[in-house]
Amino acid sequence: MLDATSIAKYFISKDKDRILFNKNVVTYNDRICYEGNVRLNKYLFLSQVVFLAKYGKKLFQEDFVAYDNGPVIEEIMSSYGRLIAKNEDIKLDKDTECFLDKIYFSLENATYEELIEITHEDPEWIKLSQDTYNAPIMNLEDNIDIYKKRYKGLISALKI
Repeated sequence: MLDATSIAKYFISKDKDRILFNKNVVTYNDRICYEGNVRLNKYLFLSQVVFLAKYGKKLFQEDFVAYDNGPVIEEIMSSYGRLIAKNEDIKLDKDTECFLDKIYFSLENATYEELIEITHEDPEWIKLSQDTYNAPIMNLEDNIDIYKKRYKGLISALKI
């Protein structure tokens, strides 16, 4: 099983000019953050739930926590500046790269606000969203059947 940092680095490596994964400071839901950090965590989240929907298992082991602006992996959130400072070419196995490329290209034109709103529709985030102050851990595997229905069209369209 892969780790979230490797997948984050892979996504970042696709954005050489840091158009998507940038340090633009934005405010959303009264939270100040980097636009690119929000985007990266949403890419990771959507990769994880689509992978769960398609294959019935996690793509990577790290847990997401429920924050005001949706699911995040705390380690990725806190190391974002270091992650984007490097231009690393990350190589993964061909099947994983193909999967991640499809996710990347399907999301690249979405705004960070749209990505937040998509994740705010997640049943696990909704359940935990009243306690985002304590950043509760999200149990995505409990929602595999929901993800299979929710992402069926995306999986079909992307030929995942």
